[in-house]
Amino acid sequence: GGVSENDIKTFVTTTTVSFNWNTISKEFSVSVSQNGTSQIIKNPDGFFVWSNLTPATLYTFKFVFEQSHLEFMNVS
Repeated sequence: GGVSENDIKTFVTTTTVSFNWNTISKEFSVSVSQNGTSQIIKNPDGFFVWSNLTPATLYTFKFVFEQSHLEFMNVS
């Protein structure tokens, strides 16, 4: 299987957004980008906070999940 929106939980305040994907965190390394700025998540706990956001502004975040362990990959 892949990663779906249901695998990433979000919590929003007026100036921050928190992302939690700890149910799948050990399988992937993750980078998060927003408006050309990218953050590579080095800690494997599956939790990240993006702060200093402007209140009442719509933001779009892009997640890139890369498999950490090739043994999970099915190659034929």
